[in-house]
Order: sequence, then structure tokens, then C-alpha cells
Amino acid sequence: MKFLLSFLLLATTFALQAQSKLTIRGTVKDTTNLPLDYTSVLLLSPTDSALVAYTLTNKAGEYQFKNVDRQPLLIKATYMGYIPFQKELALPQTDVLDVEEITLTPILQELYEVVVKAAKAPLMMRGDTLEYDASKFKVPPGATLEDLLRKLPGIQIDVDGNIVAQGQQVQKVTVDGRRFFGGNTKMATQNLNAESISKLQLFDDKSEQSKLTGVEDGVKEKTLNVELKEEAKKGGFGKISAAGGTDGRWSSNASYNKFDKVNQFSIIGYGNNVNQTGLSWDDLQEFRGSGAFQFGDTGDFGFNGSGGVTFISFSGGDREESFEIPFNNLSSGFSNNQAIGVNYNRLKDKKDFSGNYFYSRSDQIIESFNSRTNFLQNNASFTSTDQSLQNNVAGHHRANLRFQNELDSANTLTINAKGRFSTLTTSLASFQELIRSSTEQSQMERDNQSNRWSGAFQGTAIFRHKFQKSGRNFAASMSNTYSNADQDGIQKSIVDLVNSTDPNTYFRNLDQVNQALNSSNVFKSSLLYVEPIKKIFFWETFYNFSQSISEINRKVFDLESSDTRELNPDLSRFFDNTITYNRVGSSIRYANKGSNLSVGLAASNYRLNGQFSVVKEGEILGRVDKSYLNLTPNLSYWKTMKGNKRINAGYSMGVAPPNISDLQPFKDISNPLYIREGNPDLQPEVTHSFNTGYNMYDPATFINFQFSLNSTFYQSQVVQNQTIDPETFVTTFTSGNVSGGQRYFSYIGFGFPIVKTKFNAYLTANPSYTKSLALINSLETETNTLSHNLGVNLDLTPTEWLSLYAGTSFRLSKTKYEQNPAQNQDILNLNAYTNMNVKLPKNFYFDMKFTYSRFENESFGFNQEVPILNAFVYKLLGEAKKWEVRLSAYDIFKQNQTISQFAGQNFVSTGRIETLSRYFLLGVTYNMRGVEVKKNR
Repeated sequence: MKFLLSFLLLATTFALQAQSKLTIRGTVKDTTNLPLDYTSVLLLSPTDSALVAYTLTNKAGEYQFKNVDRQPLLIKATYMGYIPFQKELALPQTDVLDVEEITLTPILQELYEVVVKAAKAPLMMRGDTLEYDASKFKVPPGATLEDLLRKLPGIQIDVDGNIVAQGQQVQKVTVDGRRFFGGNTKMATQNLNAESISKLQLFDDKSEQSKLTGVEDGVKEKTLNVELKEEAKKGGFGKISAAGGTDGRWSSNASYNKFDKVNQFSIIGYGNNVNQTGLSWDDLQEFRGSGAFQFGDTGDFGFNGSGGVTFISFSGGDREESFEIPFNNLSSGFSNNQAIGVNYNRLKDKKDFSGNYFYSRSDQIIESFNSRTNFLQNNASFTSTDQSLQNNVAGHHRANLRFQNELDSANTLTINAKGRFSTLTTSLASFQELIRSSTEQSQMERDNQSNRWSGAFQGTAIFRHKFQKSGRNFAASMSNTYSNADQDGIQKSIVDLVNSTDPNTYFRNLDQVNQALNSSNVFKSSLLYVEPIKKIFFWETFYNFSQSISEINRKVFDLESSDTRELNPDLSRFFDNTITYNRVGSSIRYANKGSNLSVGLAASNYRLNGQFSVVKEGEILGRVDKSYLNLTPNLSYWKTMKGNKRINAGYSMGVAPPNISDLQPFKDISNPLYIREGNPDLQPEVTHSFNTGYNMYDPATFINFQFSLNSTFYQSQVVQNQTIDPETFVTTFTSGNVSGGQRYFSYIGFGFPIVKTKFNAYLTANPSYTKSLALINSLETETNTLSHNLGVNLDLTPTEWLSLYAGTSFRLSKTKYEQNPAQNQDILNLNAYTNMNVKLPKNFYFDMKFTYSRFENESFGFNQEVPILNAFVYKLLGEAKKWEVRLSAYDIFKQNQTISQFAGQNFVSTGRIETLSRYFLLGVTYNMRGVEVKKNR
């Protein structure tokens, strides 16, 4: 906290000093006396034209500079299509200088190119696109795109490395207008060199459906396009680094890029034993497959975007049918990691090909301690503890191909192909206790091992046709996804259950071998037709079909002796399941002058057929034959107003079938104290969702404001029915349906400059409320959670040699239990961070990163602090500054560990994982450049 307080003190001092300086203001108009909004106005030094300050004019053509040092100044005004204006300012005796009105003259066409090259400004508006000139924002040699983005007004990089622009998270990054690792944001920001970048363009991209139909649907995707310098396209660029240090720690990474007007090629790789993956959960979303019904990739037409996707996902988030790279939290424990990724794009003659391949491997050891207190009726409770040691060795291959061919002006064909293959070896040793009192305790020792491989392929074809009549469009798609997984393992446990009166219970001791073979085949097809009505009205009709056929063959063998295996008929199951889905719907859309209203209705039906037995082709133990018909309305409204303001509202009804894993009718006793059992009679989950929002951004003042409110009401929610044995406390989880759950989530964000271009603040608030229903021993119980979330982020870049970034977040969750008011919980999570970058003489640099986390729960006397300080000193070497030598110190206080706490429907839990702590690295980095990039252009 001392570092954060020091930062705030310095920032306050900086702001106070600024109050005694000069204010410069004025207006810019054209030759017809009309104000020119979003004109770039610069203050320059007369001696070398160095940039002192810059801004954009507002709607009235007005500009203002505050806290300007008294020094000789030039003022320059530039606007697209006009001749730049420049003159020297005469400084007044007072603190305010009112500049004479500036008049800009339109450019003649033959002079346009010459004037544009001479009129570069740090940022300017090109229609709805905000463009930054990268050369005007200074970063150290060898810096990444992420370092450059931190310097840009209106853009923040959050603590997780996500780009936040104009108060909204950037969802896609392109390079010269083309996909880079599937649009993956951090692949670009952390692997592209800042010095290779010419411009950055920020805009709201249209949805794929809007691009297809030509009808504005109001769905926007915040996009950042990175435009490379021409010099960078003539040769390769990238960097390679290697470091070694204390306790045998090492780290290495490399990247290489070669781009031209037709081809883009990139390769990245890393390896280390310091818990660094180079990827986070958000990065992995770009590799999604069948479980992520995105219009552009899977061709699922119909209600989407603002109204929420009502198309049913047969995978239900199940990893068996997902192309996501399985995410392992490698920041915890101790891990050894390697990865390599290749990205290639080619665009020529309206044929667009893109592909990427990514392989990652991790060997992770996790030593953890978890405690969970479960609340029962009449204020009774019991506590379970788990001390475990787990080793996971995972390898993942992912490949994605996309080819788009504009056959002619009316027809386009898009083909997508995705493939994955993964292996996972896990070993787990744990000691668990169920504690009711000092004399009533159950204990269990487990020793489980498993080996698993899984693979899948997905192919999708989308055909689009535009008729001669403007706005009339047709699209059709087909998709097939096949997945297969094979797993075998050993589960051993020694269990001592207190008060157990069942002498035949098989939850006492286990010595078993289990085998599972799962397969799934999903075929989908969709149709879309759009008919314009009087230019501003559009009728959209769609049809979706899907059929999913899956088989689960699970065999569990009891080991009677070292040489004998006996099939356990109570735990072994063969289950085949077919889900057939049909949906047809229509909507009427009004789109005119920034307003967009869509009202639609769809009828959806899915039929579930299945049967299960002990073994394949054995006696049928049960059948499932159900059909569900639902009418799903949808309403969405967007309005874009002048001044970069936007409002939206919407309603959608969602219907989702149960996850396959919840339907499987067998017991999973890999943890005999917590048993899981499927429910083939599970009903689909039905939700009603409402949303509303408002956002605005003023590029002249860099002020942005965002508000959103989302609410969900569950008509039929899938929850886990917990059956707790009153004697042994063994808990069996079985999926069931309840109605009445609610969720409200709101977001308020406000960003503004304290000192324009030098000191910025961003404030956030996220109050939320959840009403959760649970089934405890088949009795419905209610839990209410009210969360207060506040955040502050500050960026201070007063000079070229100093940058400071700081922030804090506060979360207080109040959980109330209907059955056990005495067990109500107040959980506090507090986080703060400070990053400082300092340029020192003789090409030395110093970076410092400090984070502080605090976890409190007074009800259980839980109070844990985790302060982490990392520091880096590095020097650039050589005439071209291609070499860098860096000394890194991680977790200087030796306090690093992973802490968690959570209050659920009828429990509260805390967890602690032993994690890699203090170590030091000495490393060398070489920045590769195929050609010398010019410093001045």
C-alpha cells in the first residue's frame, strides 16, 4: 500500500503544480464560418517542432490547453481535407491566452497528398474511426505494442493485460486489416514490436450478419487495427530472449513476423519453469469451436448479439465438444511450460485465406489446502478439509483454417475447419476430513491416476448471396463436428466414515480401474432470408436444424486381487443419446438514422431420445423419450446519437438443454465423500434476460462514460440437488430443476483526464445481486448475495522518461442464508497495483510492479495479505539498440501464494495453494529487424 500512497501523493503534487501554469484556448472554423469539430490542435516547440501538447476541438470548434509551461510555442491546426494552419504564439502576462480565431482553407485535389503528409497529428478523426500516429508517442526501443497502447489517450491496459478503449474492452485486433491469430488481442499486443507500427485505428466494427445483409443491426465489436510501417513490411521483425537465474529458474521466448501486401506470417514460442504461459483465459476464447455459436464462424443465423443467443448449444460448455484450449491456471503451484504458435494470412484477388496452429505443453504440480463449511438445517453445519498434491501433464494441439472467396459481386463462399488433439495425465494424492466435532470425524486418503486423450474436428461451409434488389439477401450454412475421447485410470481410497450403519457400503474403501470412451457427432444447418420493406424496414426469417448423436461407454472394475478385474454393475453404464433440434423464426427490423429496433419470435423444439444399460448391447435399464416446444420472443433496440453517444435495451428468452454430463445415469465416486450422479429426467433450462445500457465518448476531451444493467430470471434453472447423509455427511450431487432464481449485474465506468494527455483516471462500480436456489436433501433453500465492487485506475505519464500506473479494487460480498441466518457471511477482497517505468541516463531503464491483495472473512477469522513486489533493471546496448540485458527480481518479499474465498448456496470455502515465490533472472534479448526502421518520417 505504501507504493500506492506514494503514487497518489506524487500525482496530487503534479496536479497542484499544474494550477499555476498557462491556459490557452480558441476556436477553429472553415472559410464559411462553420465550426470544425474534432480538429487536431498541436502546441510545438519553435526550435525543433517537438510536440508539447495536443487536443481535438469540440462540436463548437473550441479547444483548450491547461497547465502549459510558459515557453516559446507554435500552434498548429490540422483537419482532413484542409490546409494546415501554423503560427507562433505571443505569450500574455496573464494566466489565460485567447488565441485569435483560426480559419482553415479546403485543399485542392492536386495538393492533397502533399498536404496530408505534412499535416501529421498525434490523433485525428476519420469518420467514425479514431486514428493515432504511433510516431508521436515515445516508448523505449524494443517495446511491445502493449507498451505503446499505455501511452495513447483514451486507452487503458487493465491488470490482466486486456485493452480497454473508450470505456469498452477491445474484442478484436487486426494487423493491416487482417486477422492475427484469429483476432487474438494479447497475441498481438505482447508480440508485435512498437517500432514497427505506423498507425493505430480504433473503431466499432459491424457484426458478420450486418456485413452479410447490409442491414445495420446495432451490434458492434470494438476493434483495433494496427497498421505497419512500409519499412517493416520489407523485412522480418521480432525478438528472441533467454534468461536464467536462482534455484534453477529459466525463461525463454521468441517471435518473428514477416508481412507484405499479400502475405502475413508470424511465429511465436516460449518455454520456462516460472509459471508463465504467455496466454490467459481471455486469449483462449479465440480458439472456440462448437460450443461458441458465433455468427461469423459457425453460420448460426437468427437472434444473436444484443438479444442473446437462443440457439441451443448441445455441448452445453462440455469440454468434450469444445475447441477451446483447455485452460490450466499455471500461475498457481509450480509449472514447466512450452508452446509454439504459427499464424499465416494471404489475401489476393478477393481470396482470403488465414490459418493458425498452436501447441502448448505444461507440467504442473499443485499443493493445496482447502476448507469448506457446509450449512444444514437448524443452524447445524459440518466442515470438510482437503490437503492434496496433484501433478498434471497436459499437451494441446489446436489448428484453425479459414478460406473466404468472393465468387463475384453477389456470391461469397466461406469455409472453416478446426481441429484439436489433447493428452492429459493426472495423479492426485489427498487427505480429506469431514468434521462435525472434535470426536466425530470422517477421514479419507485418495490416490487417483488417469490418462486421457481427446480429439475433434469441425468443418463449416457458409454461402451468401446478395440479390439485385438492395437489402435482399440469402445465406445457407452446413456444419459437422466429430469428437472422441478415451480415458482410463485408477482410483484408490481408504475411507473411515463415522456413524456408518451400512456394513455393505462401497464408499468405505476403493481399489478400482475405470475406463471411459465418449464420442459425439453433431450436424447443423441454417438458412437466412432478408427482404427489405420500404428501405427502412426489413423482414428477416431463419431456420436452424441440428442433430447430436453421442455415446458414453463407462466401465468400472473392482480389483478383487492383483490379477482379477470384476465389472461393477452399479457404476458401469453405456449411454447413447440423440438430440434433434429445430427452430424457425422471423423478425421485423427498423433501421433509420441511427435507430435500430428489432422485434421477433421463434418456435423451437428439441427432442431427446436415449437409453442406457450396464454394457453396450446389454439389458436396457431405462429409456428417455422427450420433446420440448417453446416460443422464444426477442426484442432489441439501439440508437446511435451525435457526439459518440449510444443507448441500447433488449429482452430475450433462452432455452438450453441439459449438459450431456448431467444426463449421464451413473455415479462418479472418484471422490467417495462427494459423489456425482447424472439425471436423465432433467428438464431444459429456461431464462428471461433483460438489458439496457448507455455509453458516450468525447475524443476532444477524452471523457468517456458507460452504464449497463443486465438481469436474468430463471424459469427452470438447472442446479445440483445435494443429498447429505445425516450420519456420515457423504454428499451426493444430482442435477435438478428449480424456478425463481434471479441475477442483476450493473456496471458504471467513468474515464476522464485530470491533466490532458498526462494524467488520466478511470472509475468503475459493479454492484450486483443474486438470488440463488438450491436443493438440499430435496428441500428448496434460498441464498441471497449482494456485492459491492468499486475500482479506481490512474495513468500518469508527465514526461517521456517517467510513466506511472496504479489502481485499486474493492469487493464486499454479503451473503444471507434462508435456512441459517446465523451463518450469514461478509467477504472482503481488496486488490491494489502500481507499475512504474523510468528511463535513466545511458540507456538504462527501471521498471517496478507492485500488487497487494487482502482477503477477509470475520465470521471465520480469515485474514490474509499477499504483497508482491517485482523489479526490473535493463540496459540497451549497441548503436542500433538491438540488444538488451535485463536483471529481474520476482516476489522480493517472498509472499506469493494463491488465496481464494467464496460463499456459495449453502457453504463458504477458503483455499490456499503453495506457489512459486522469490527468484531472480538475468537475461539477454535481441530485437530482430530485417531493415532499419527510419526514426523520422
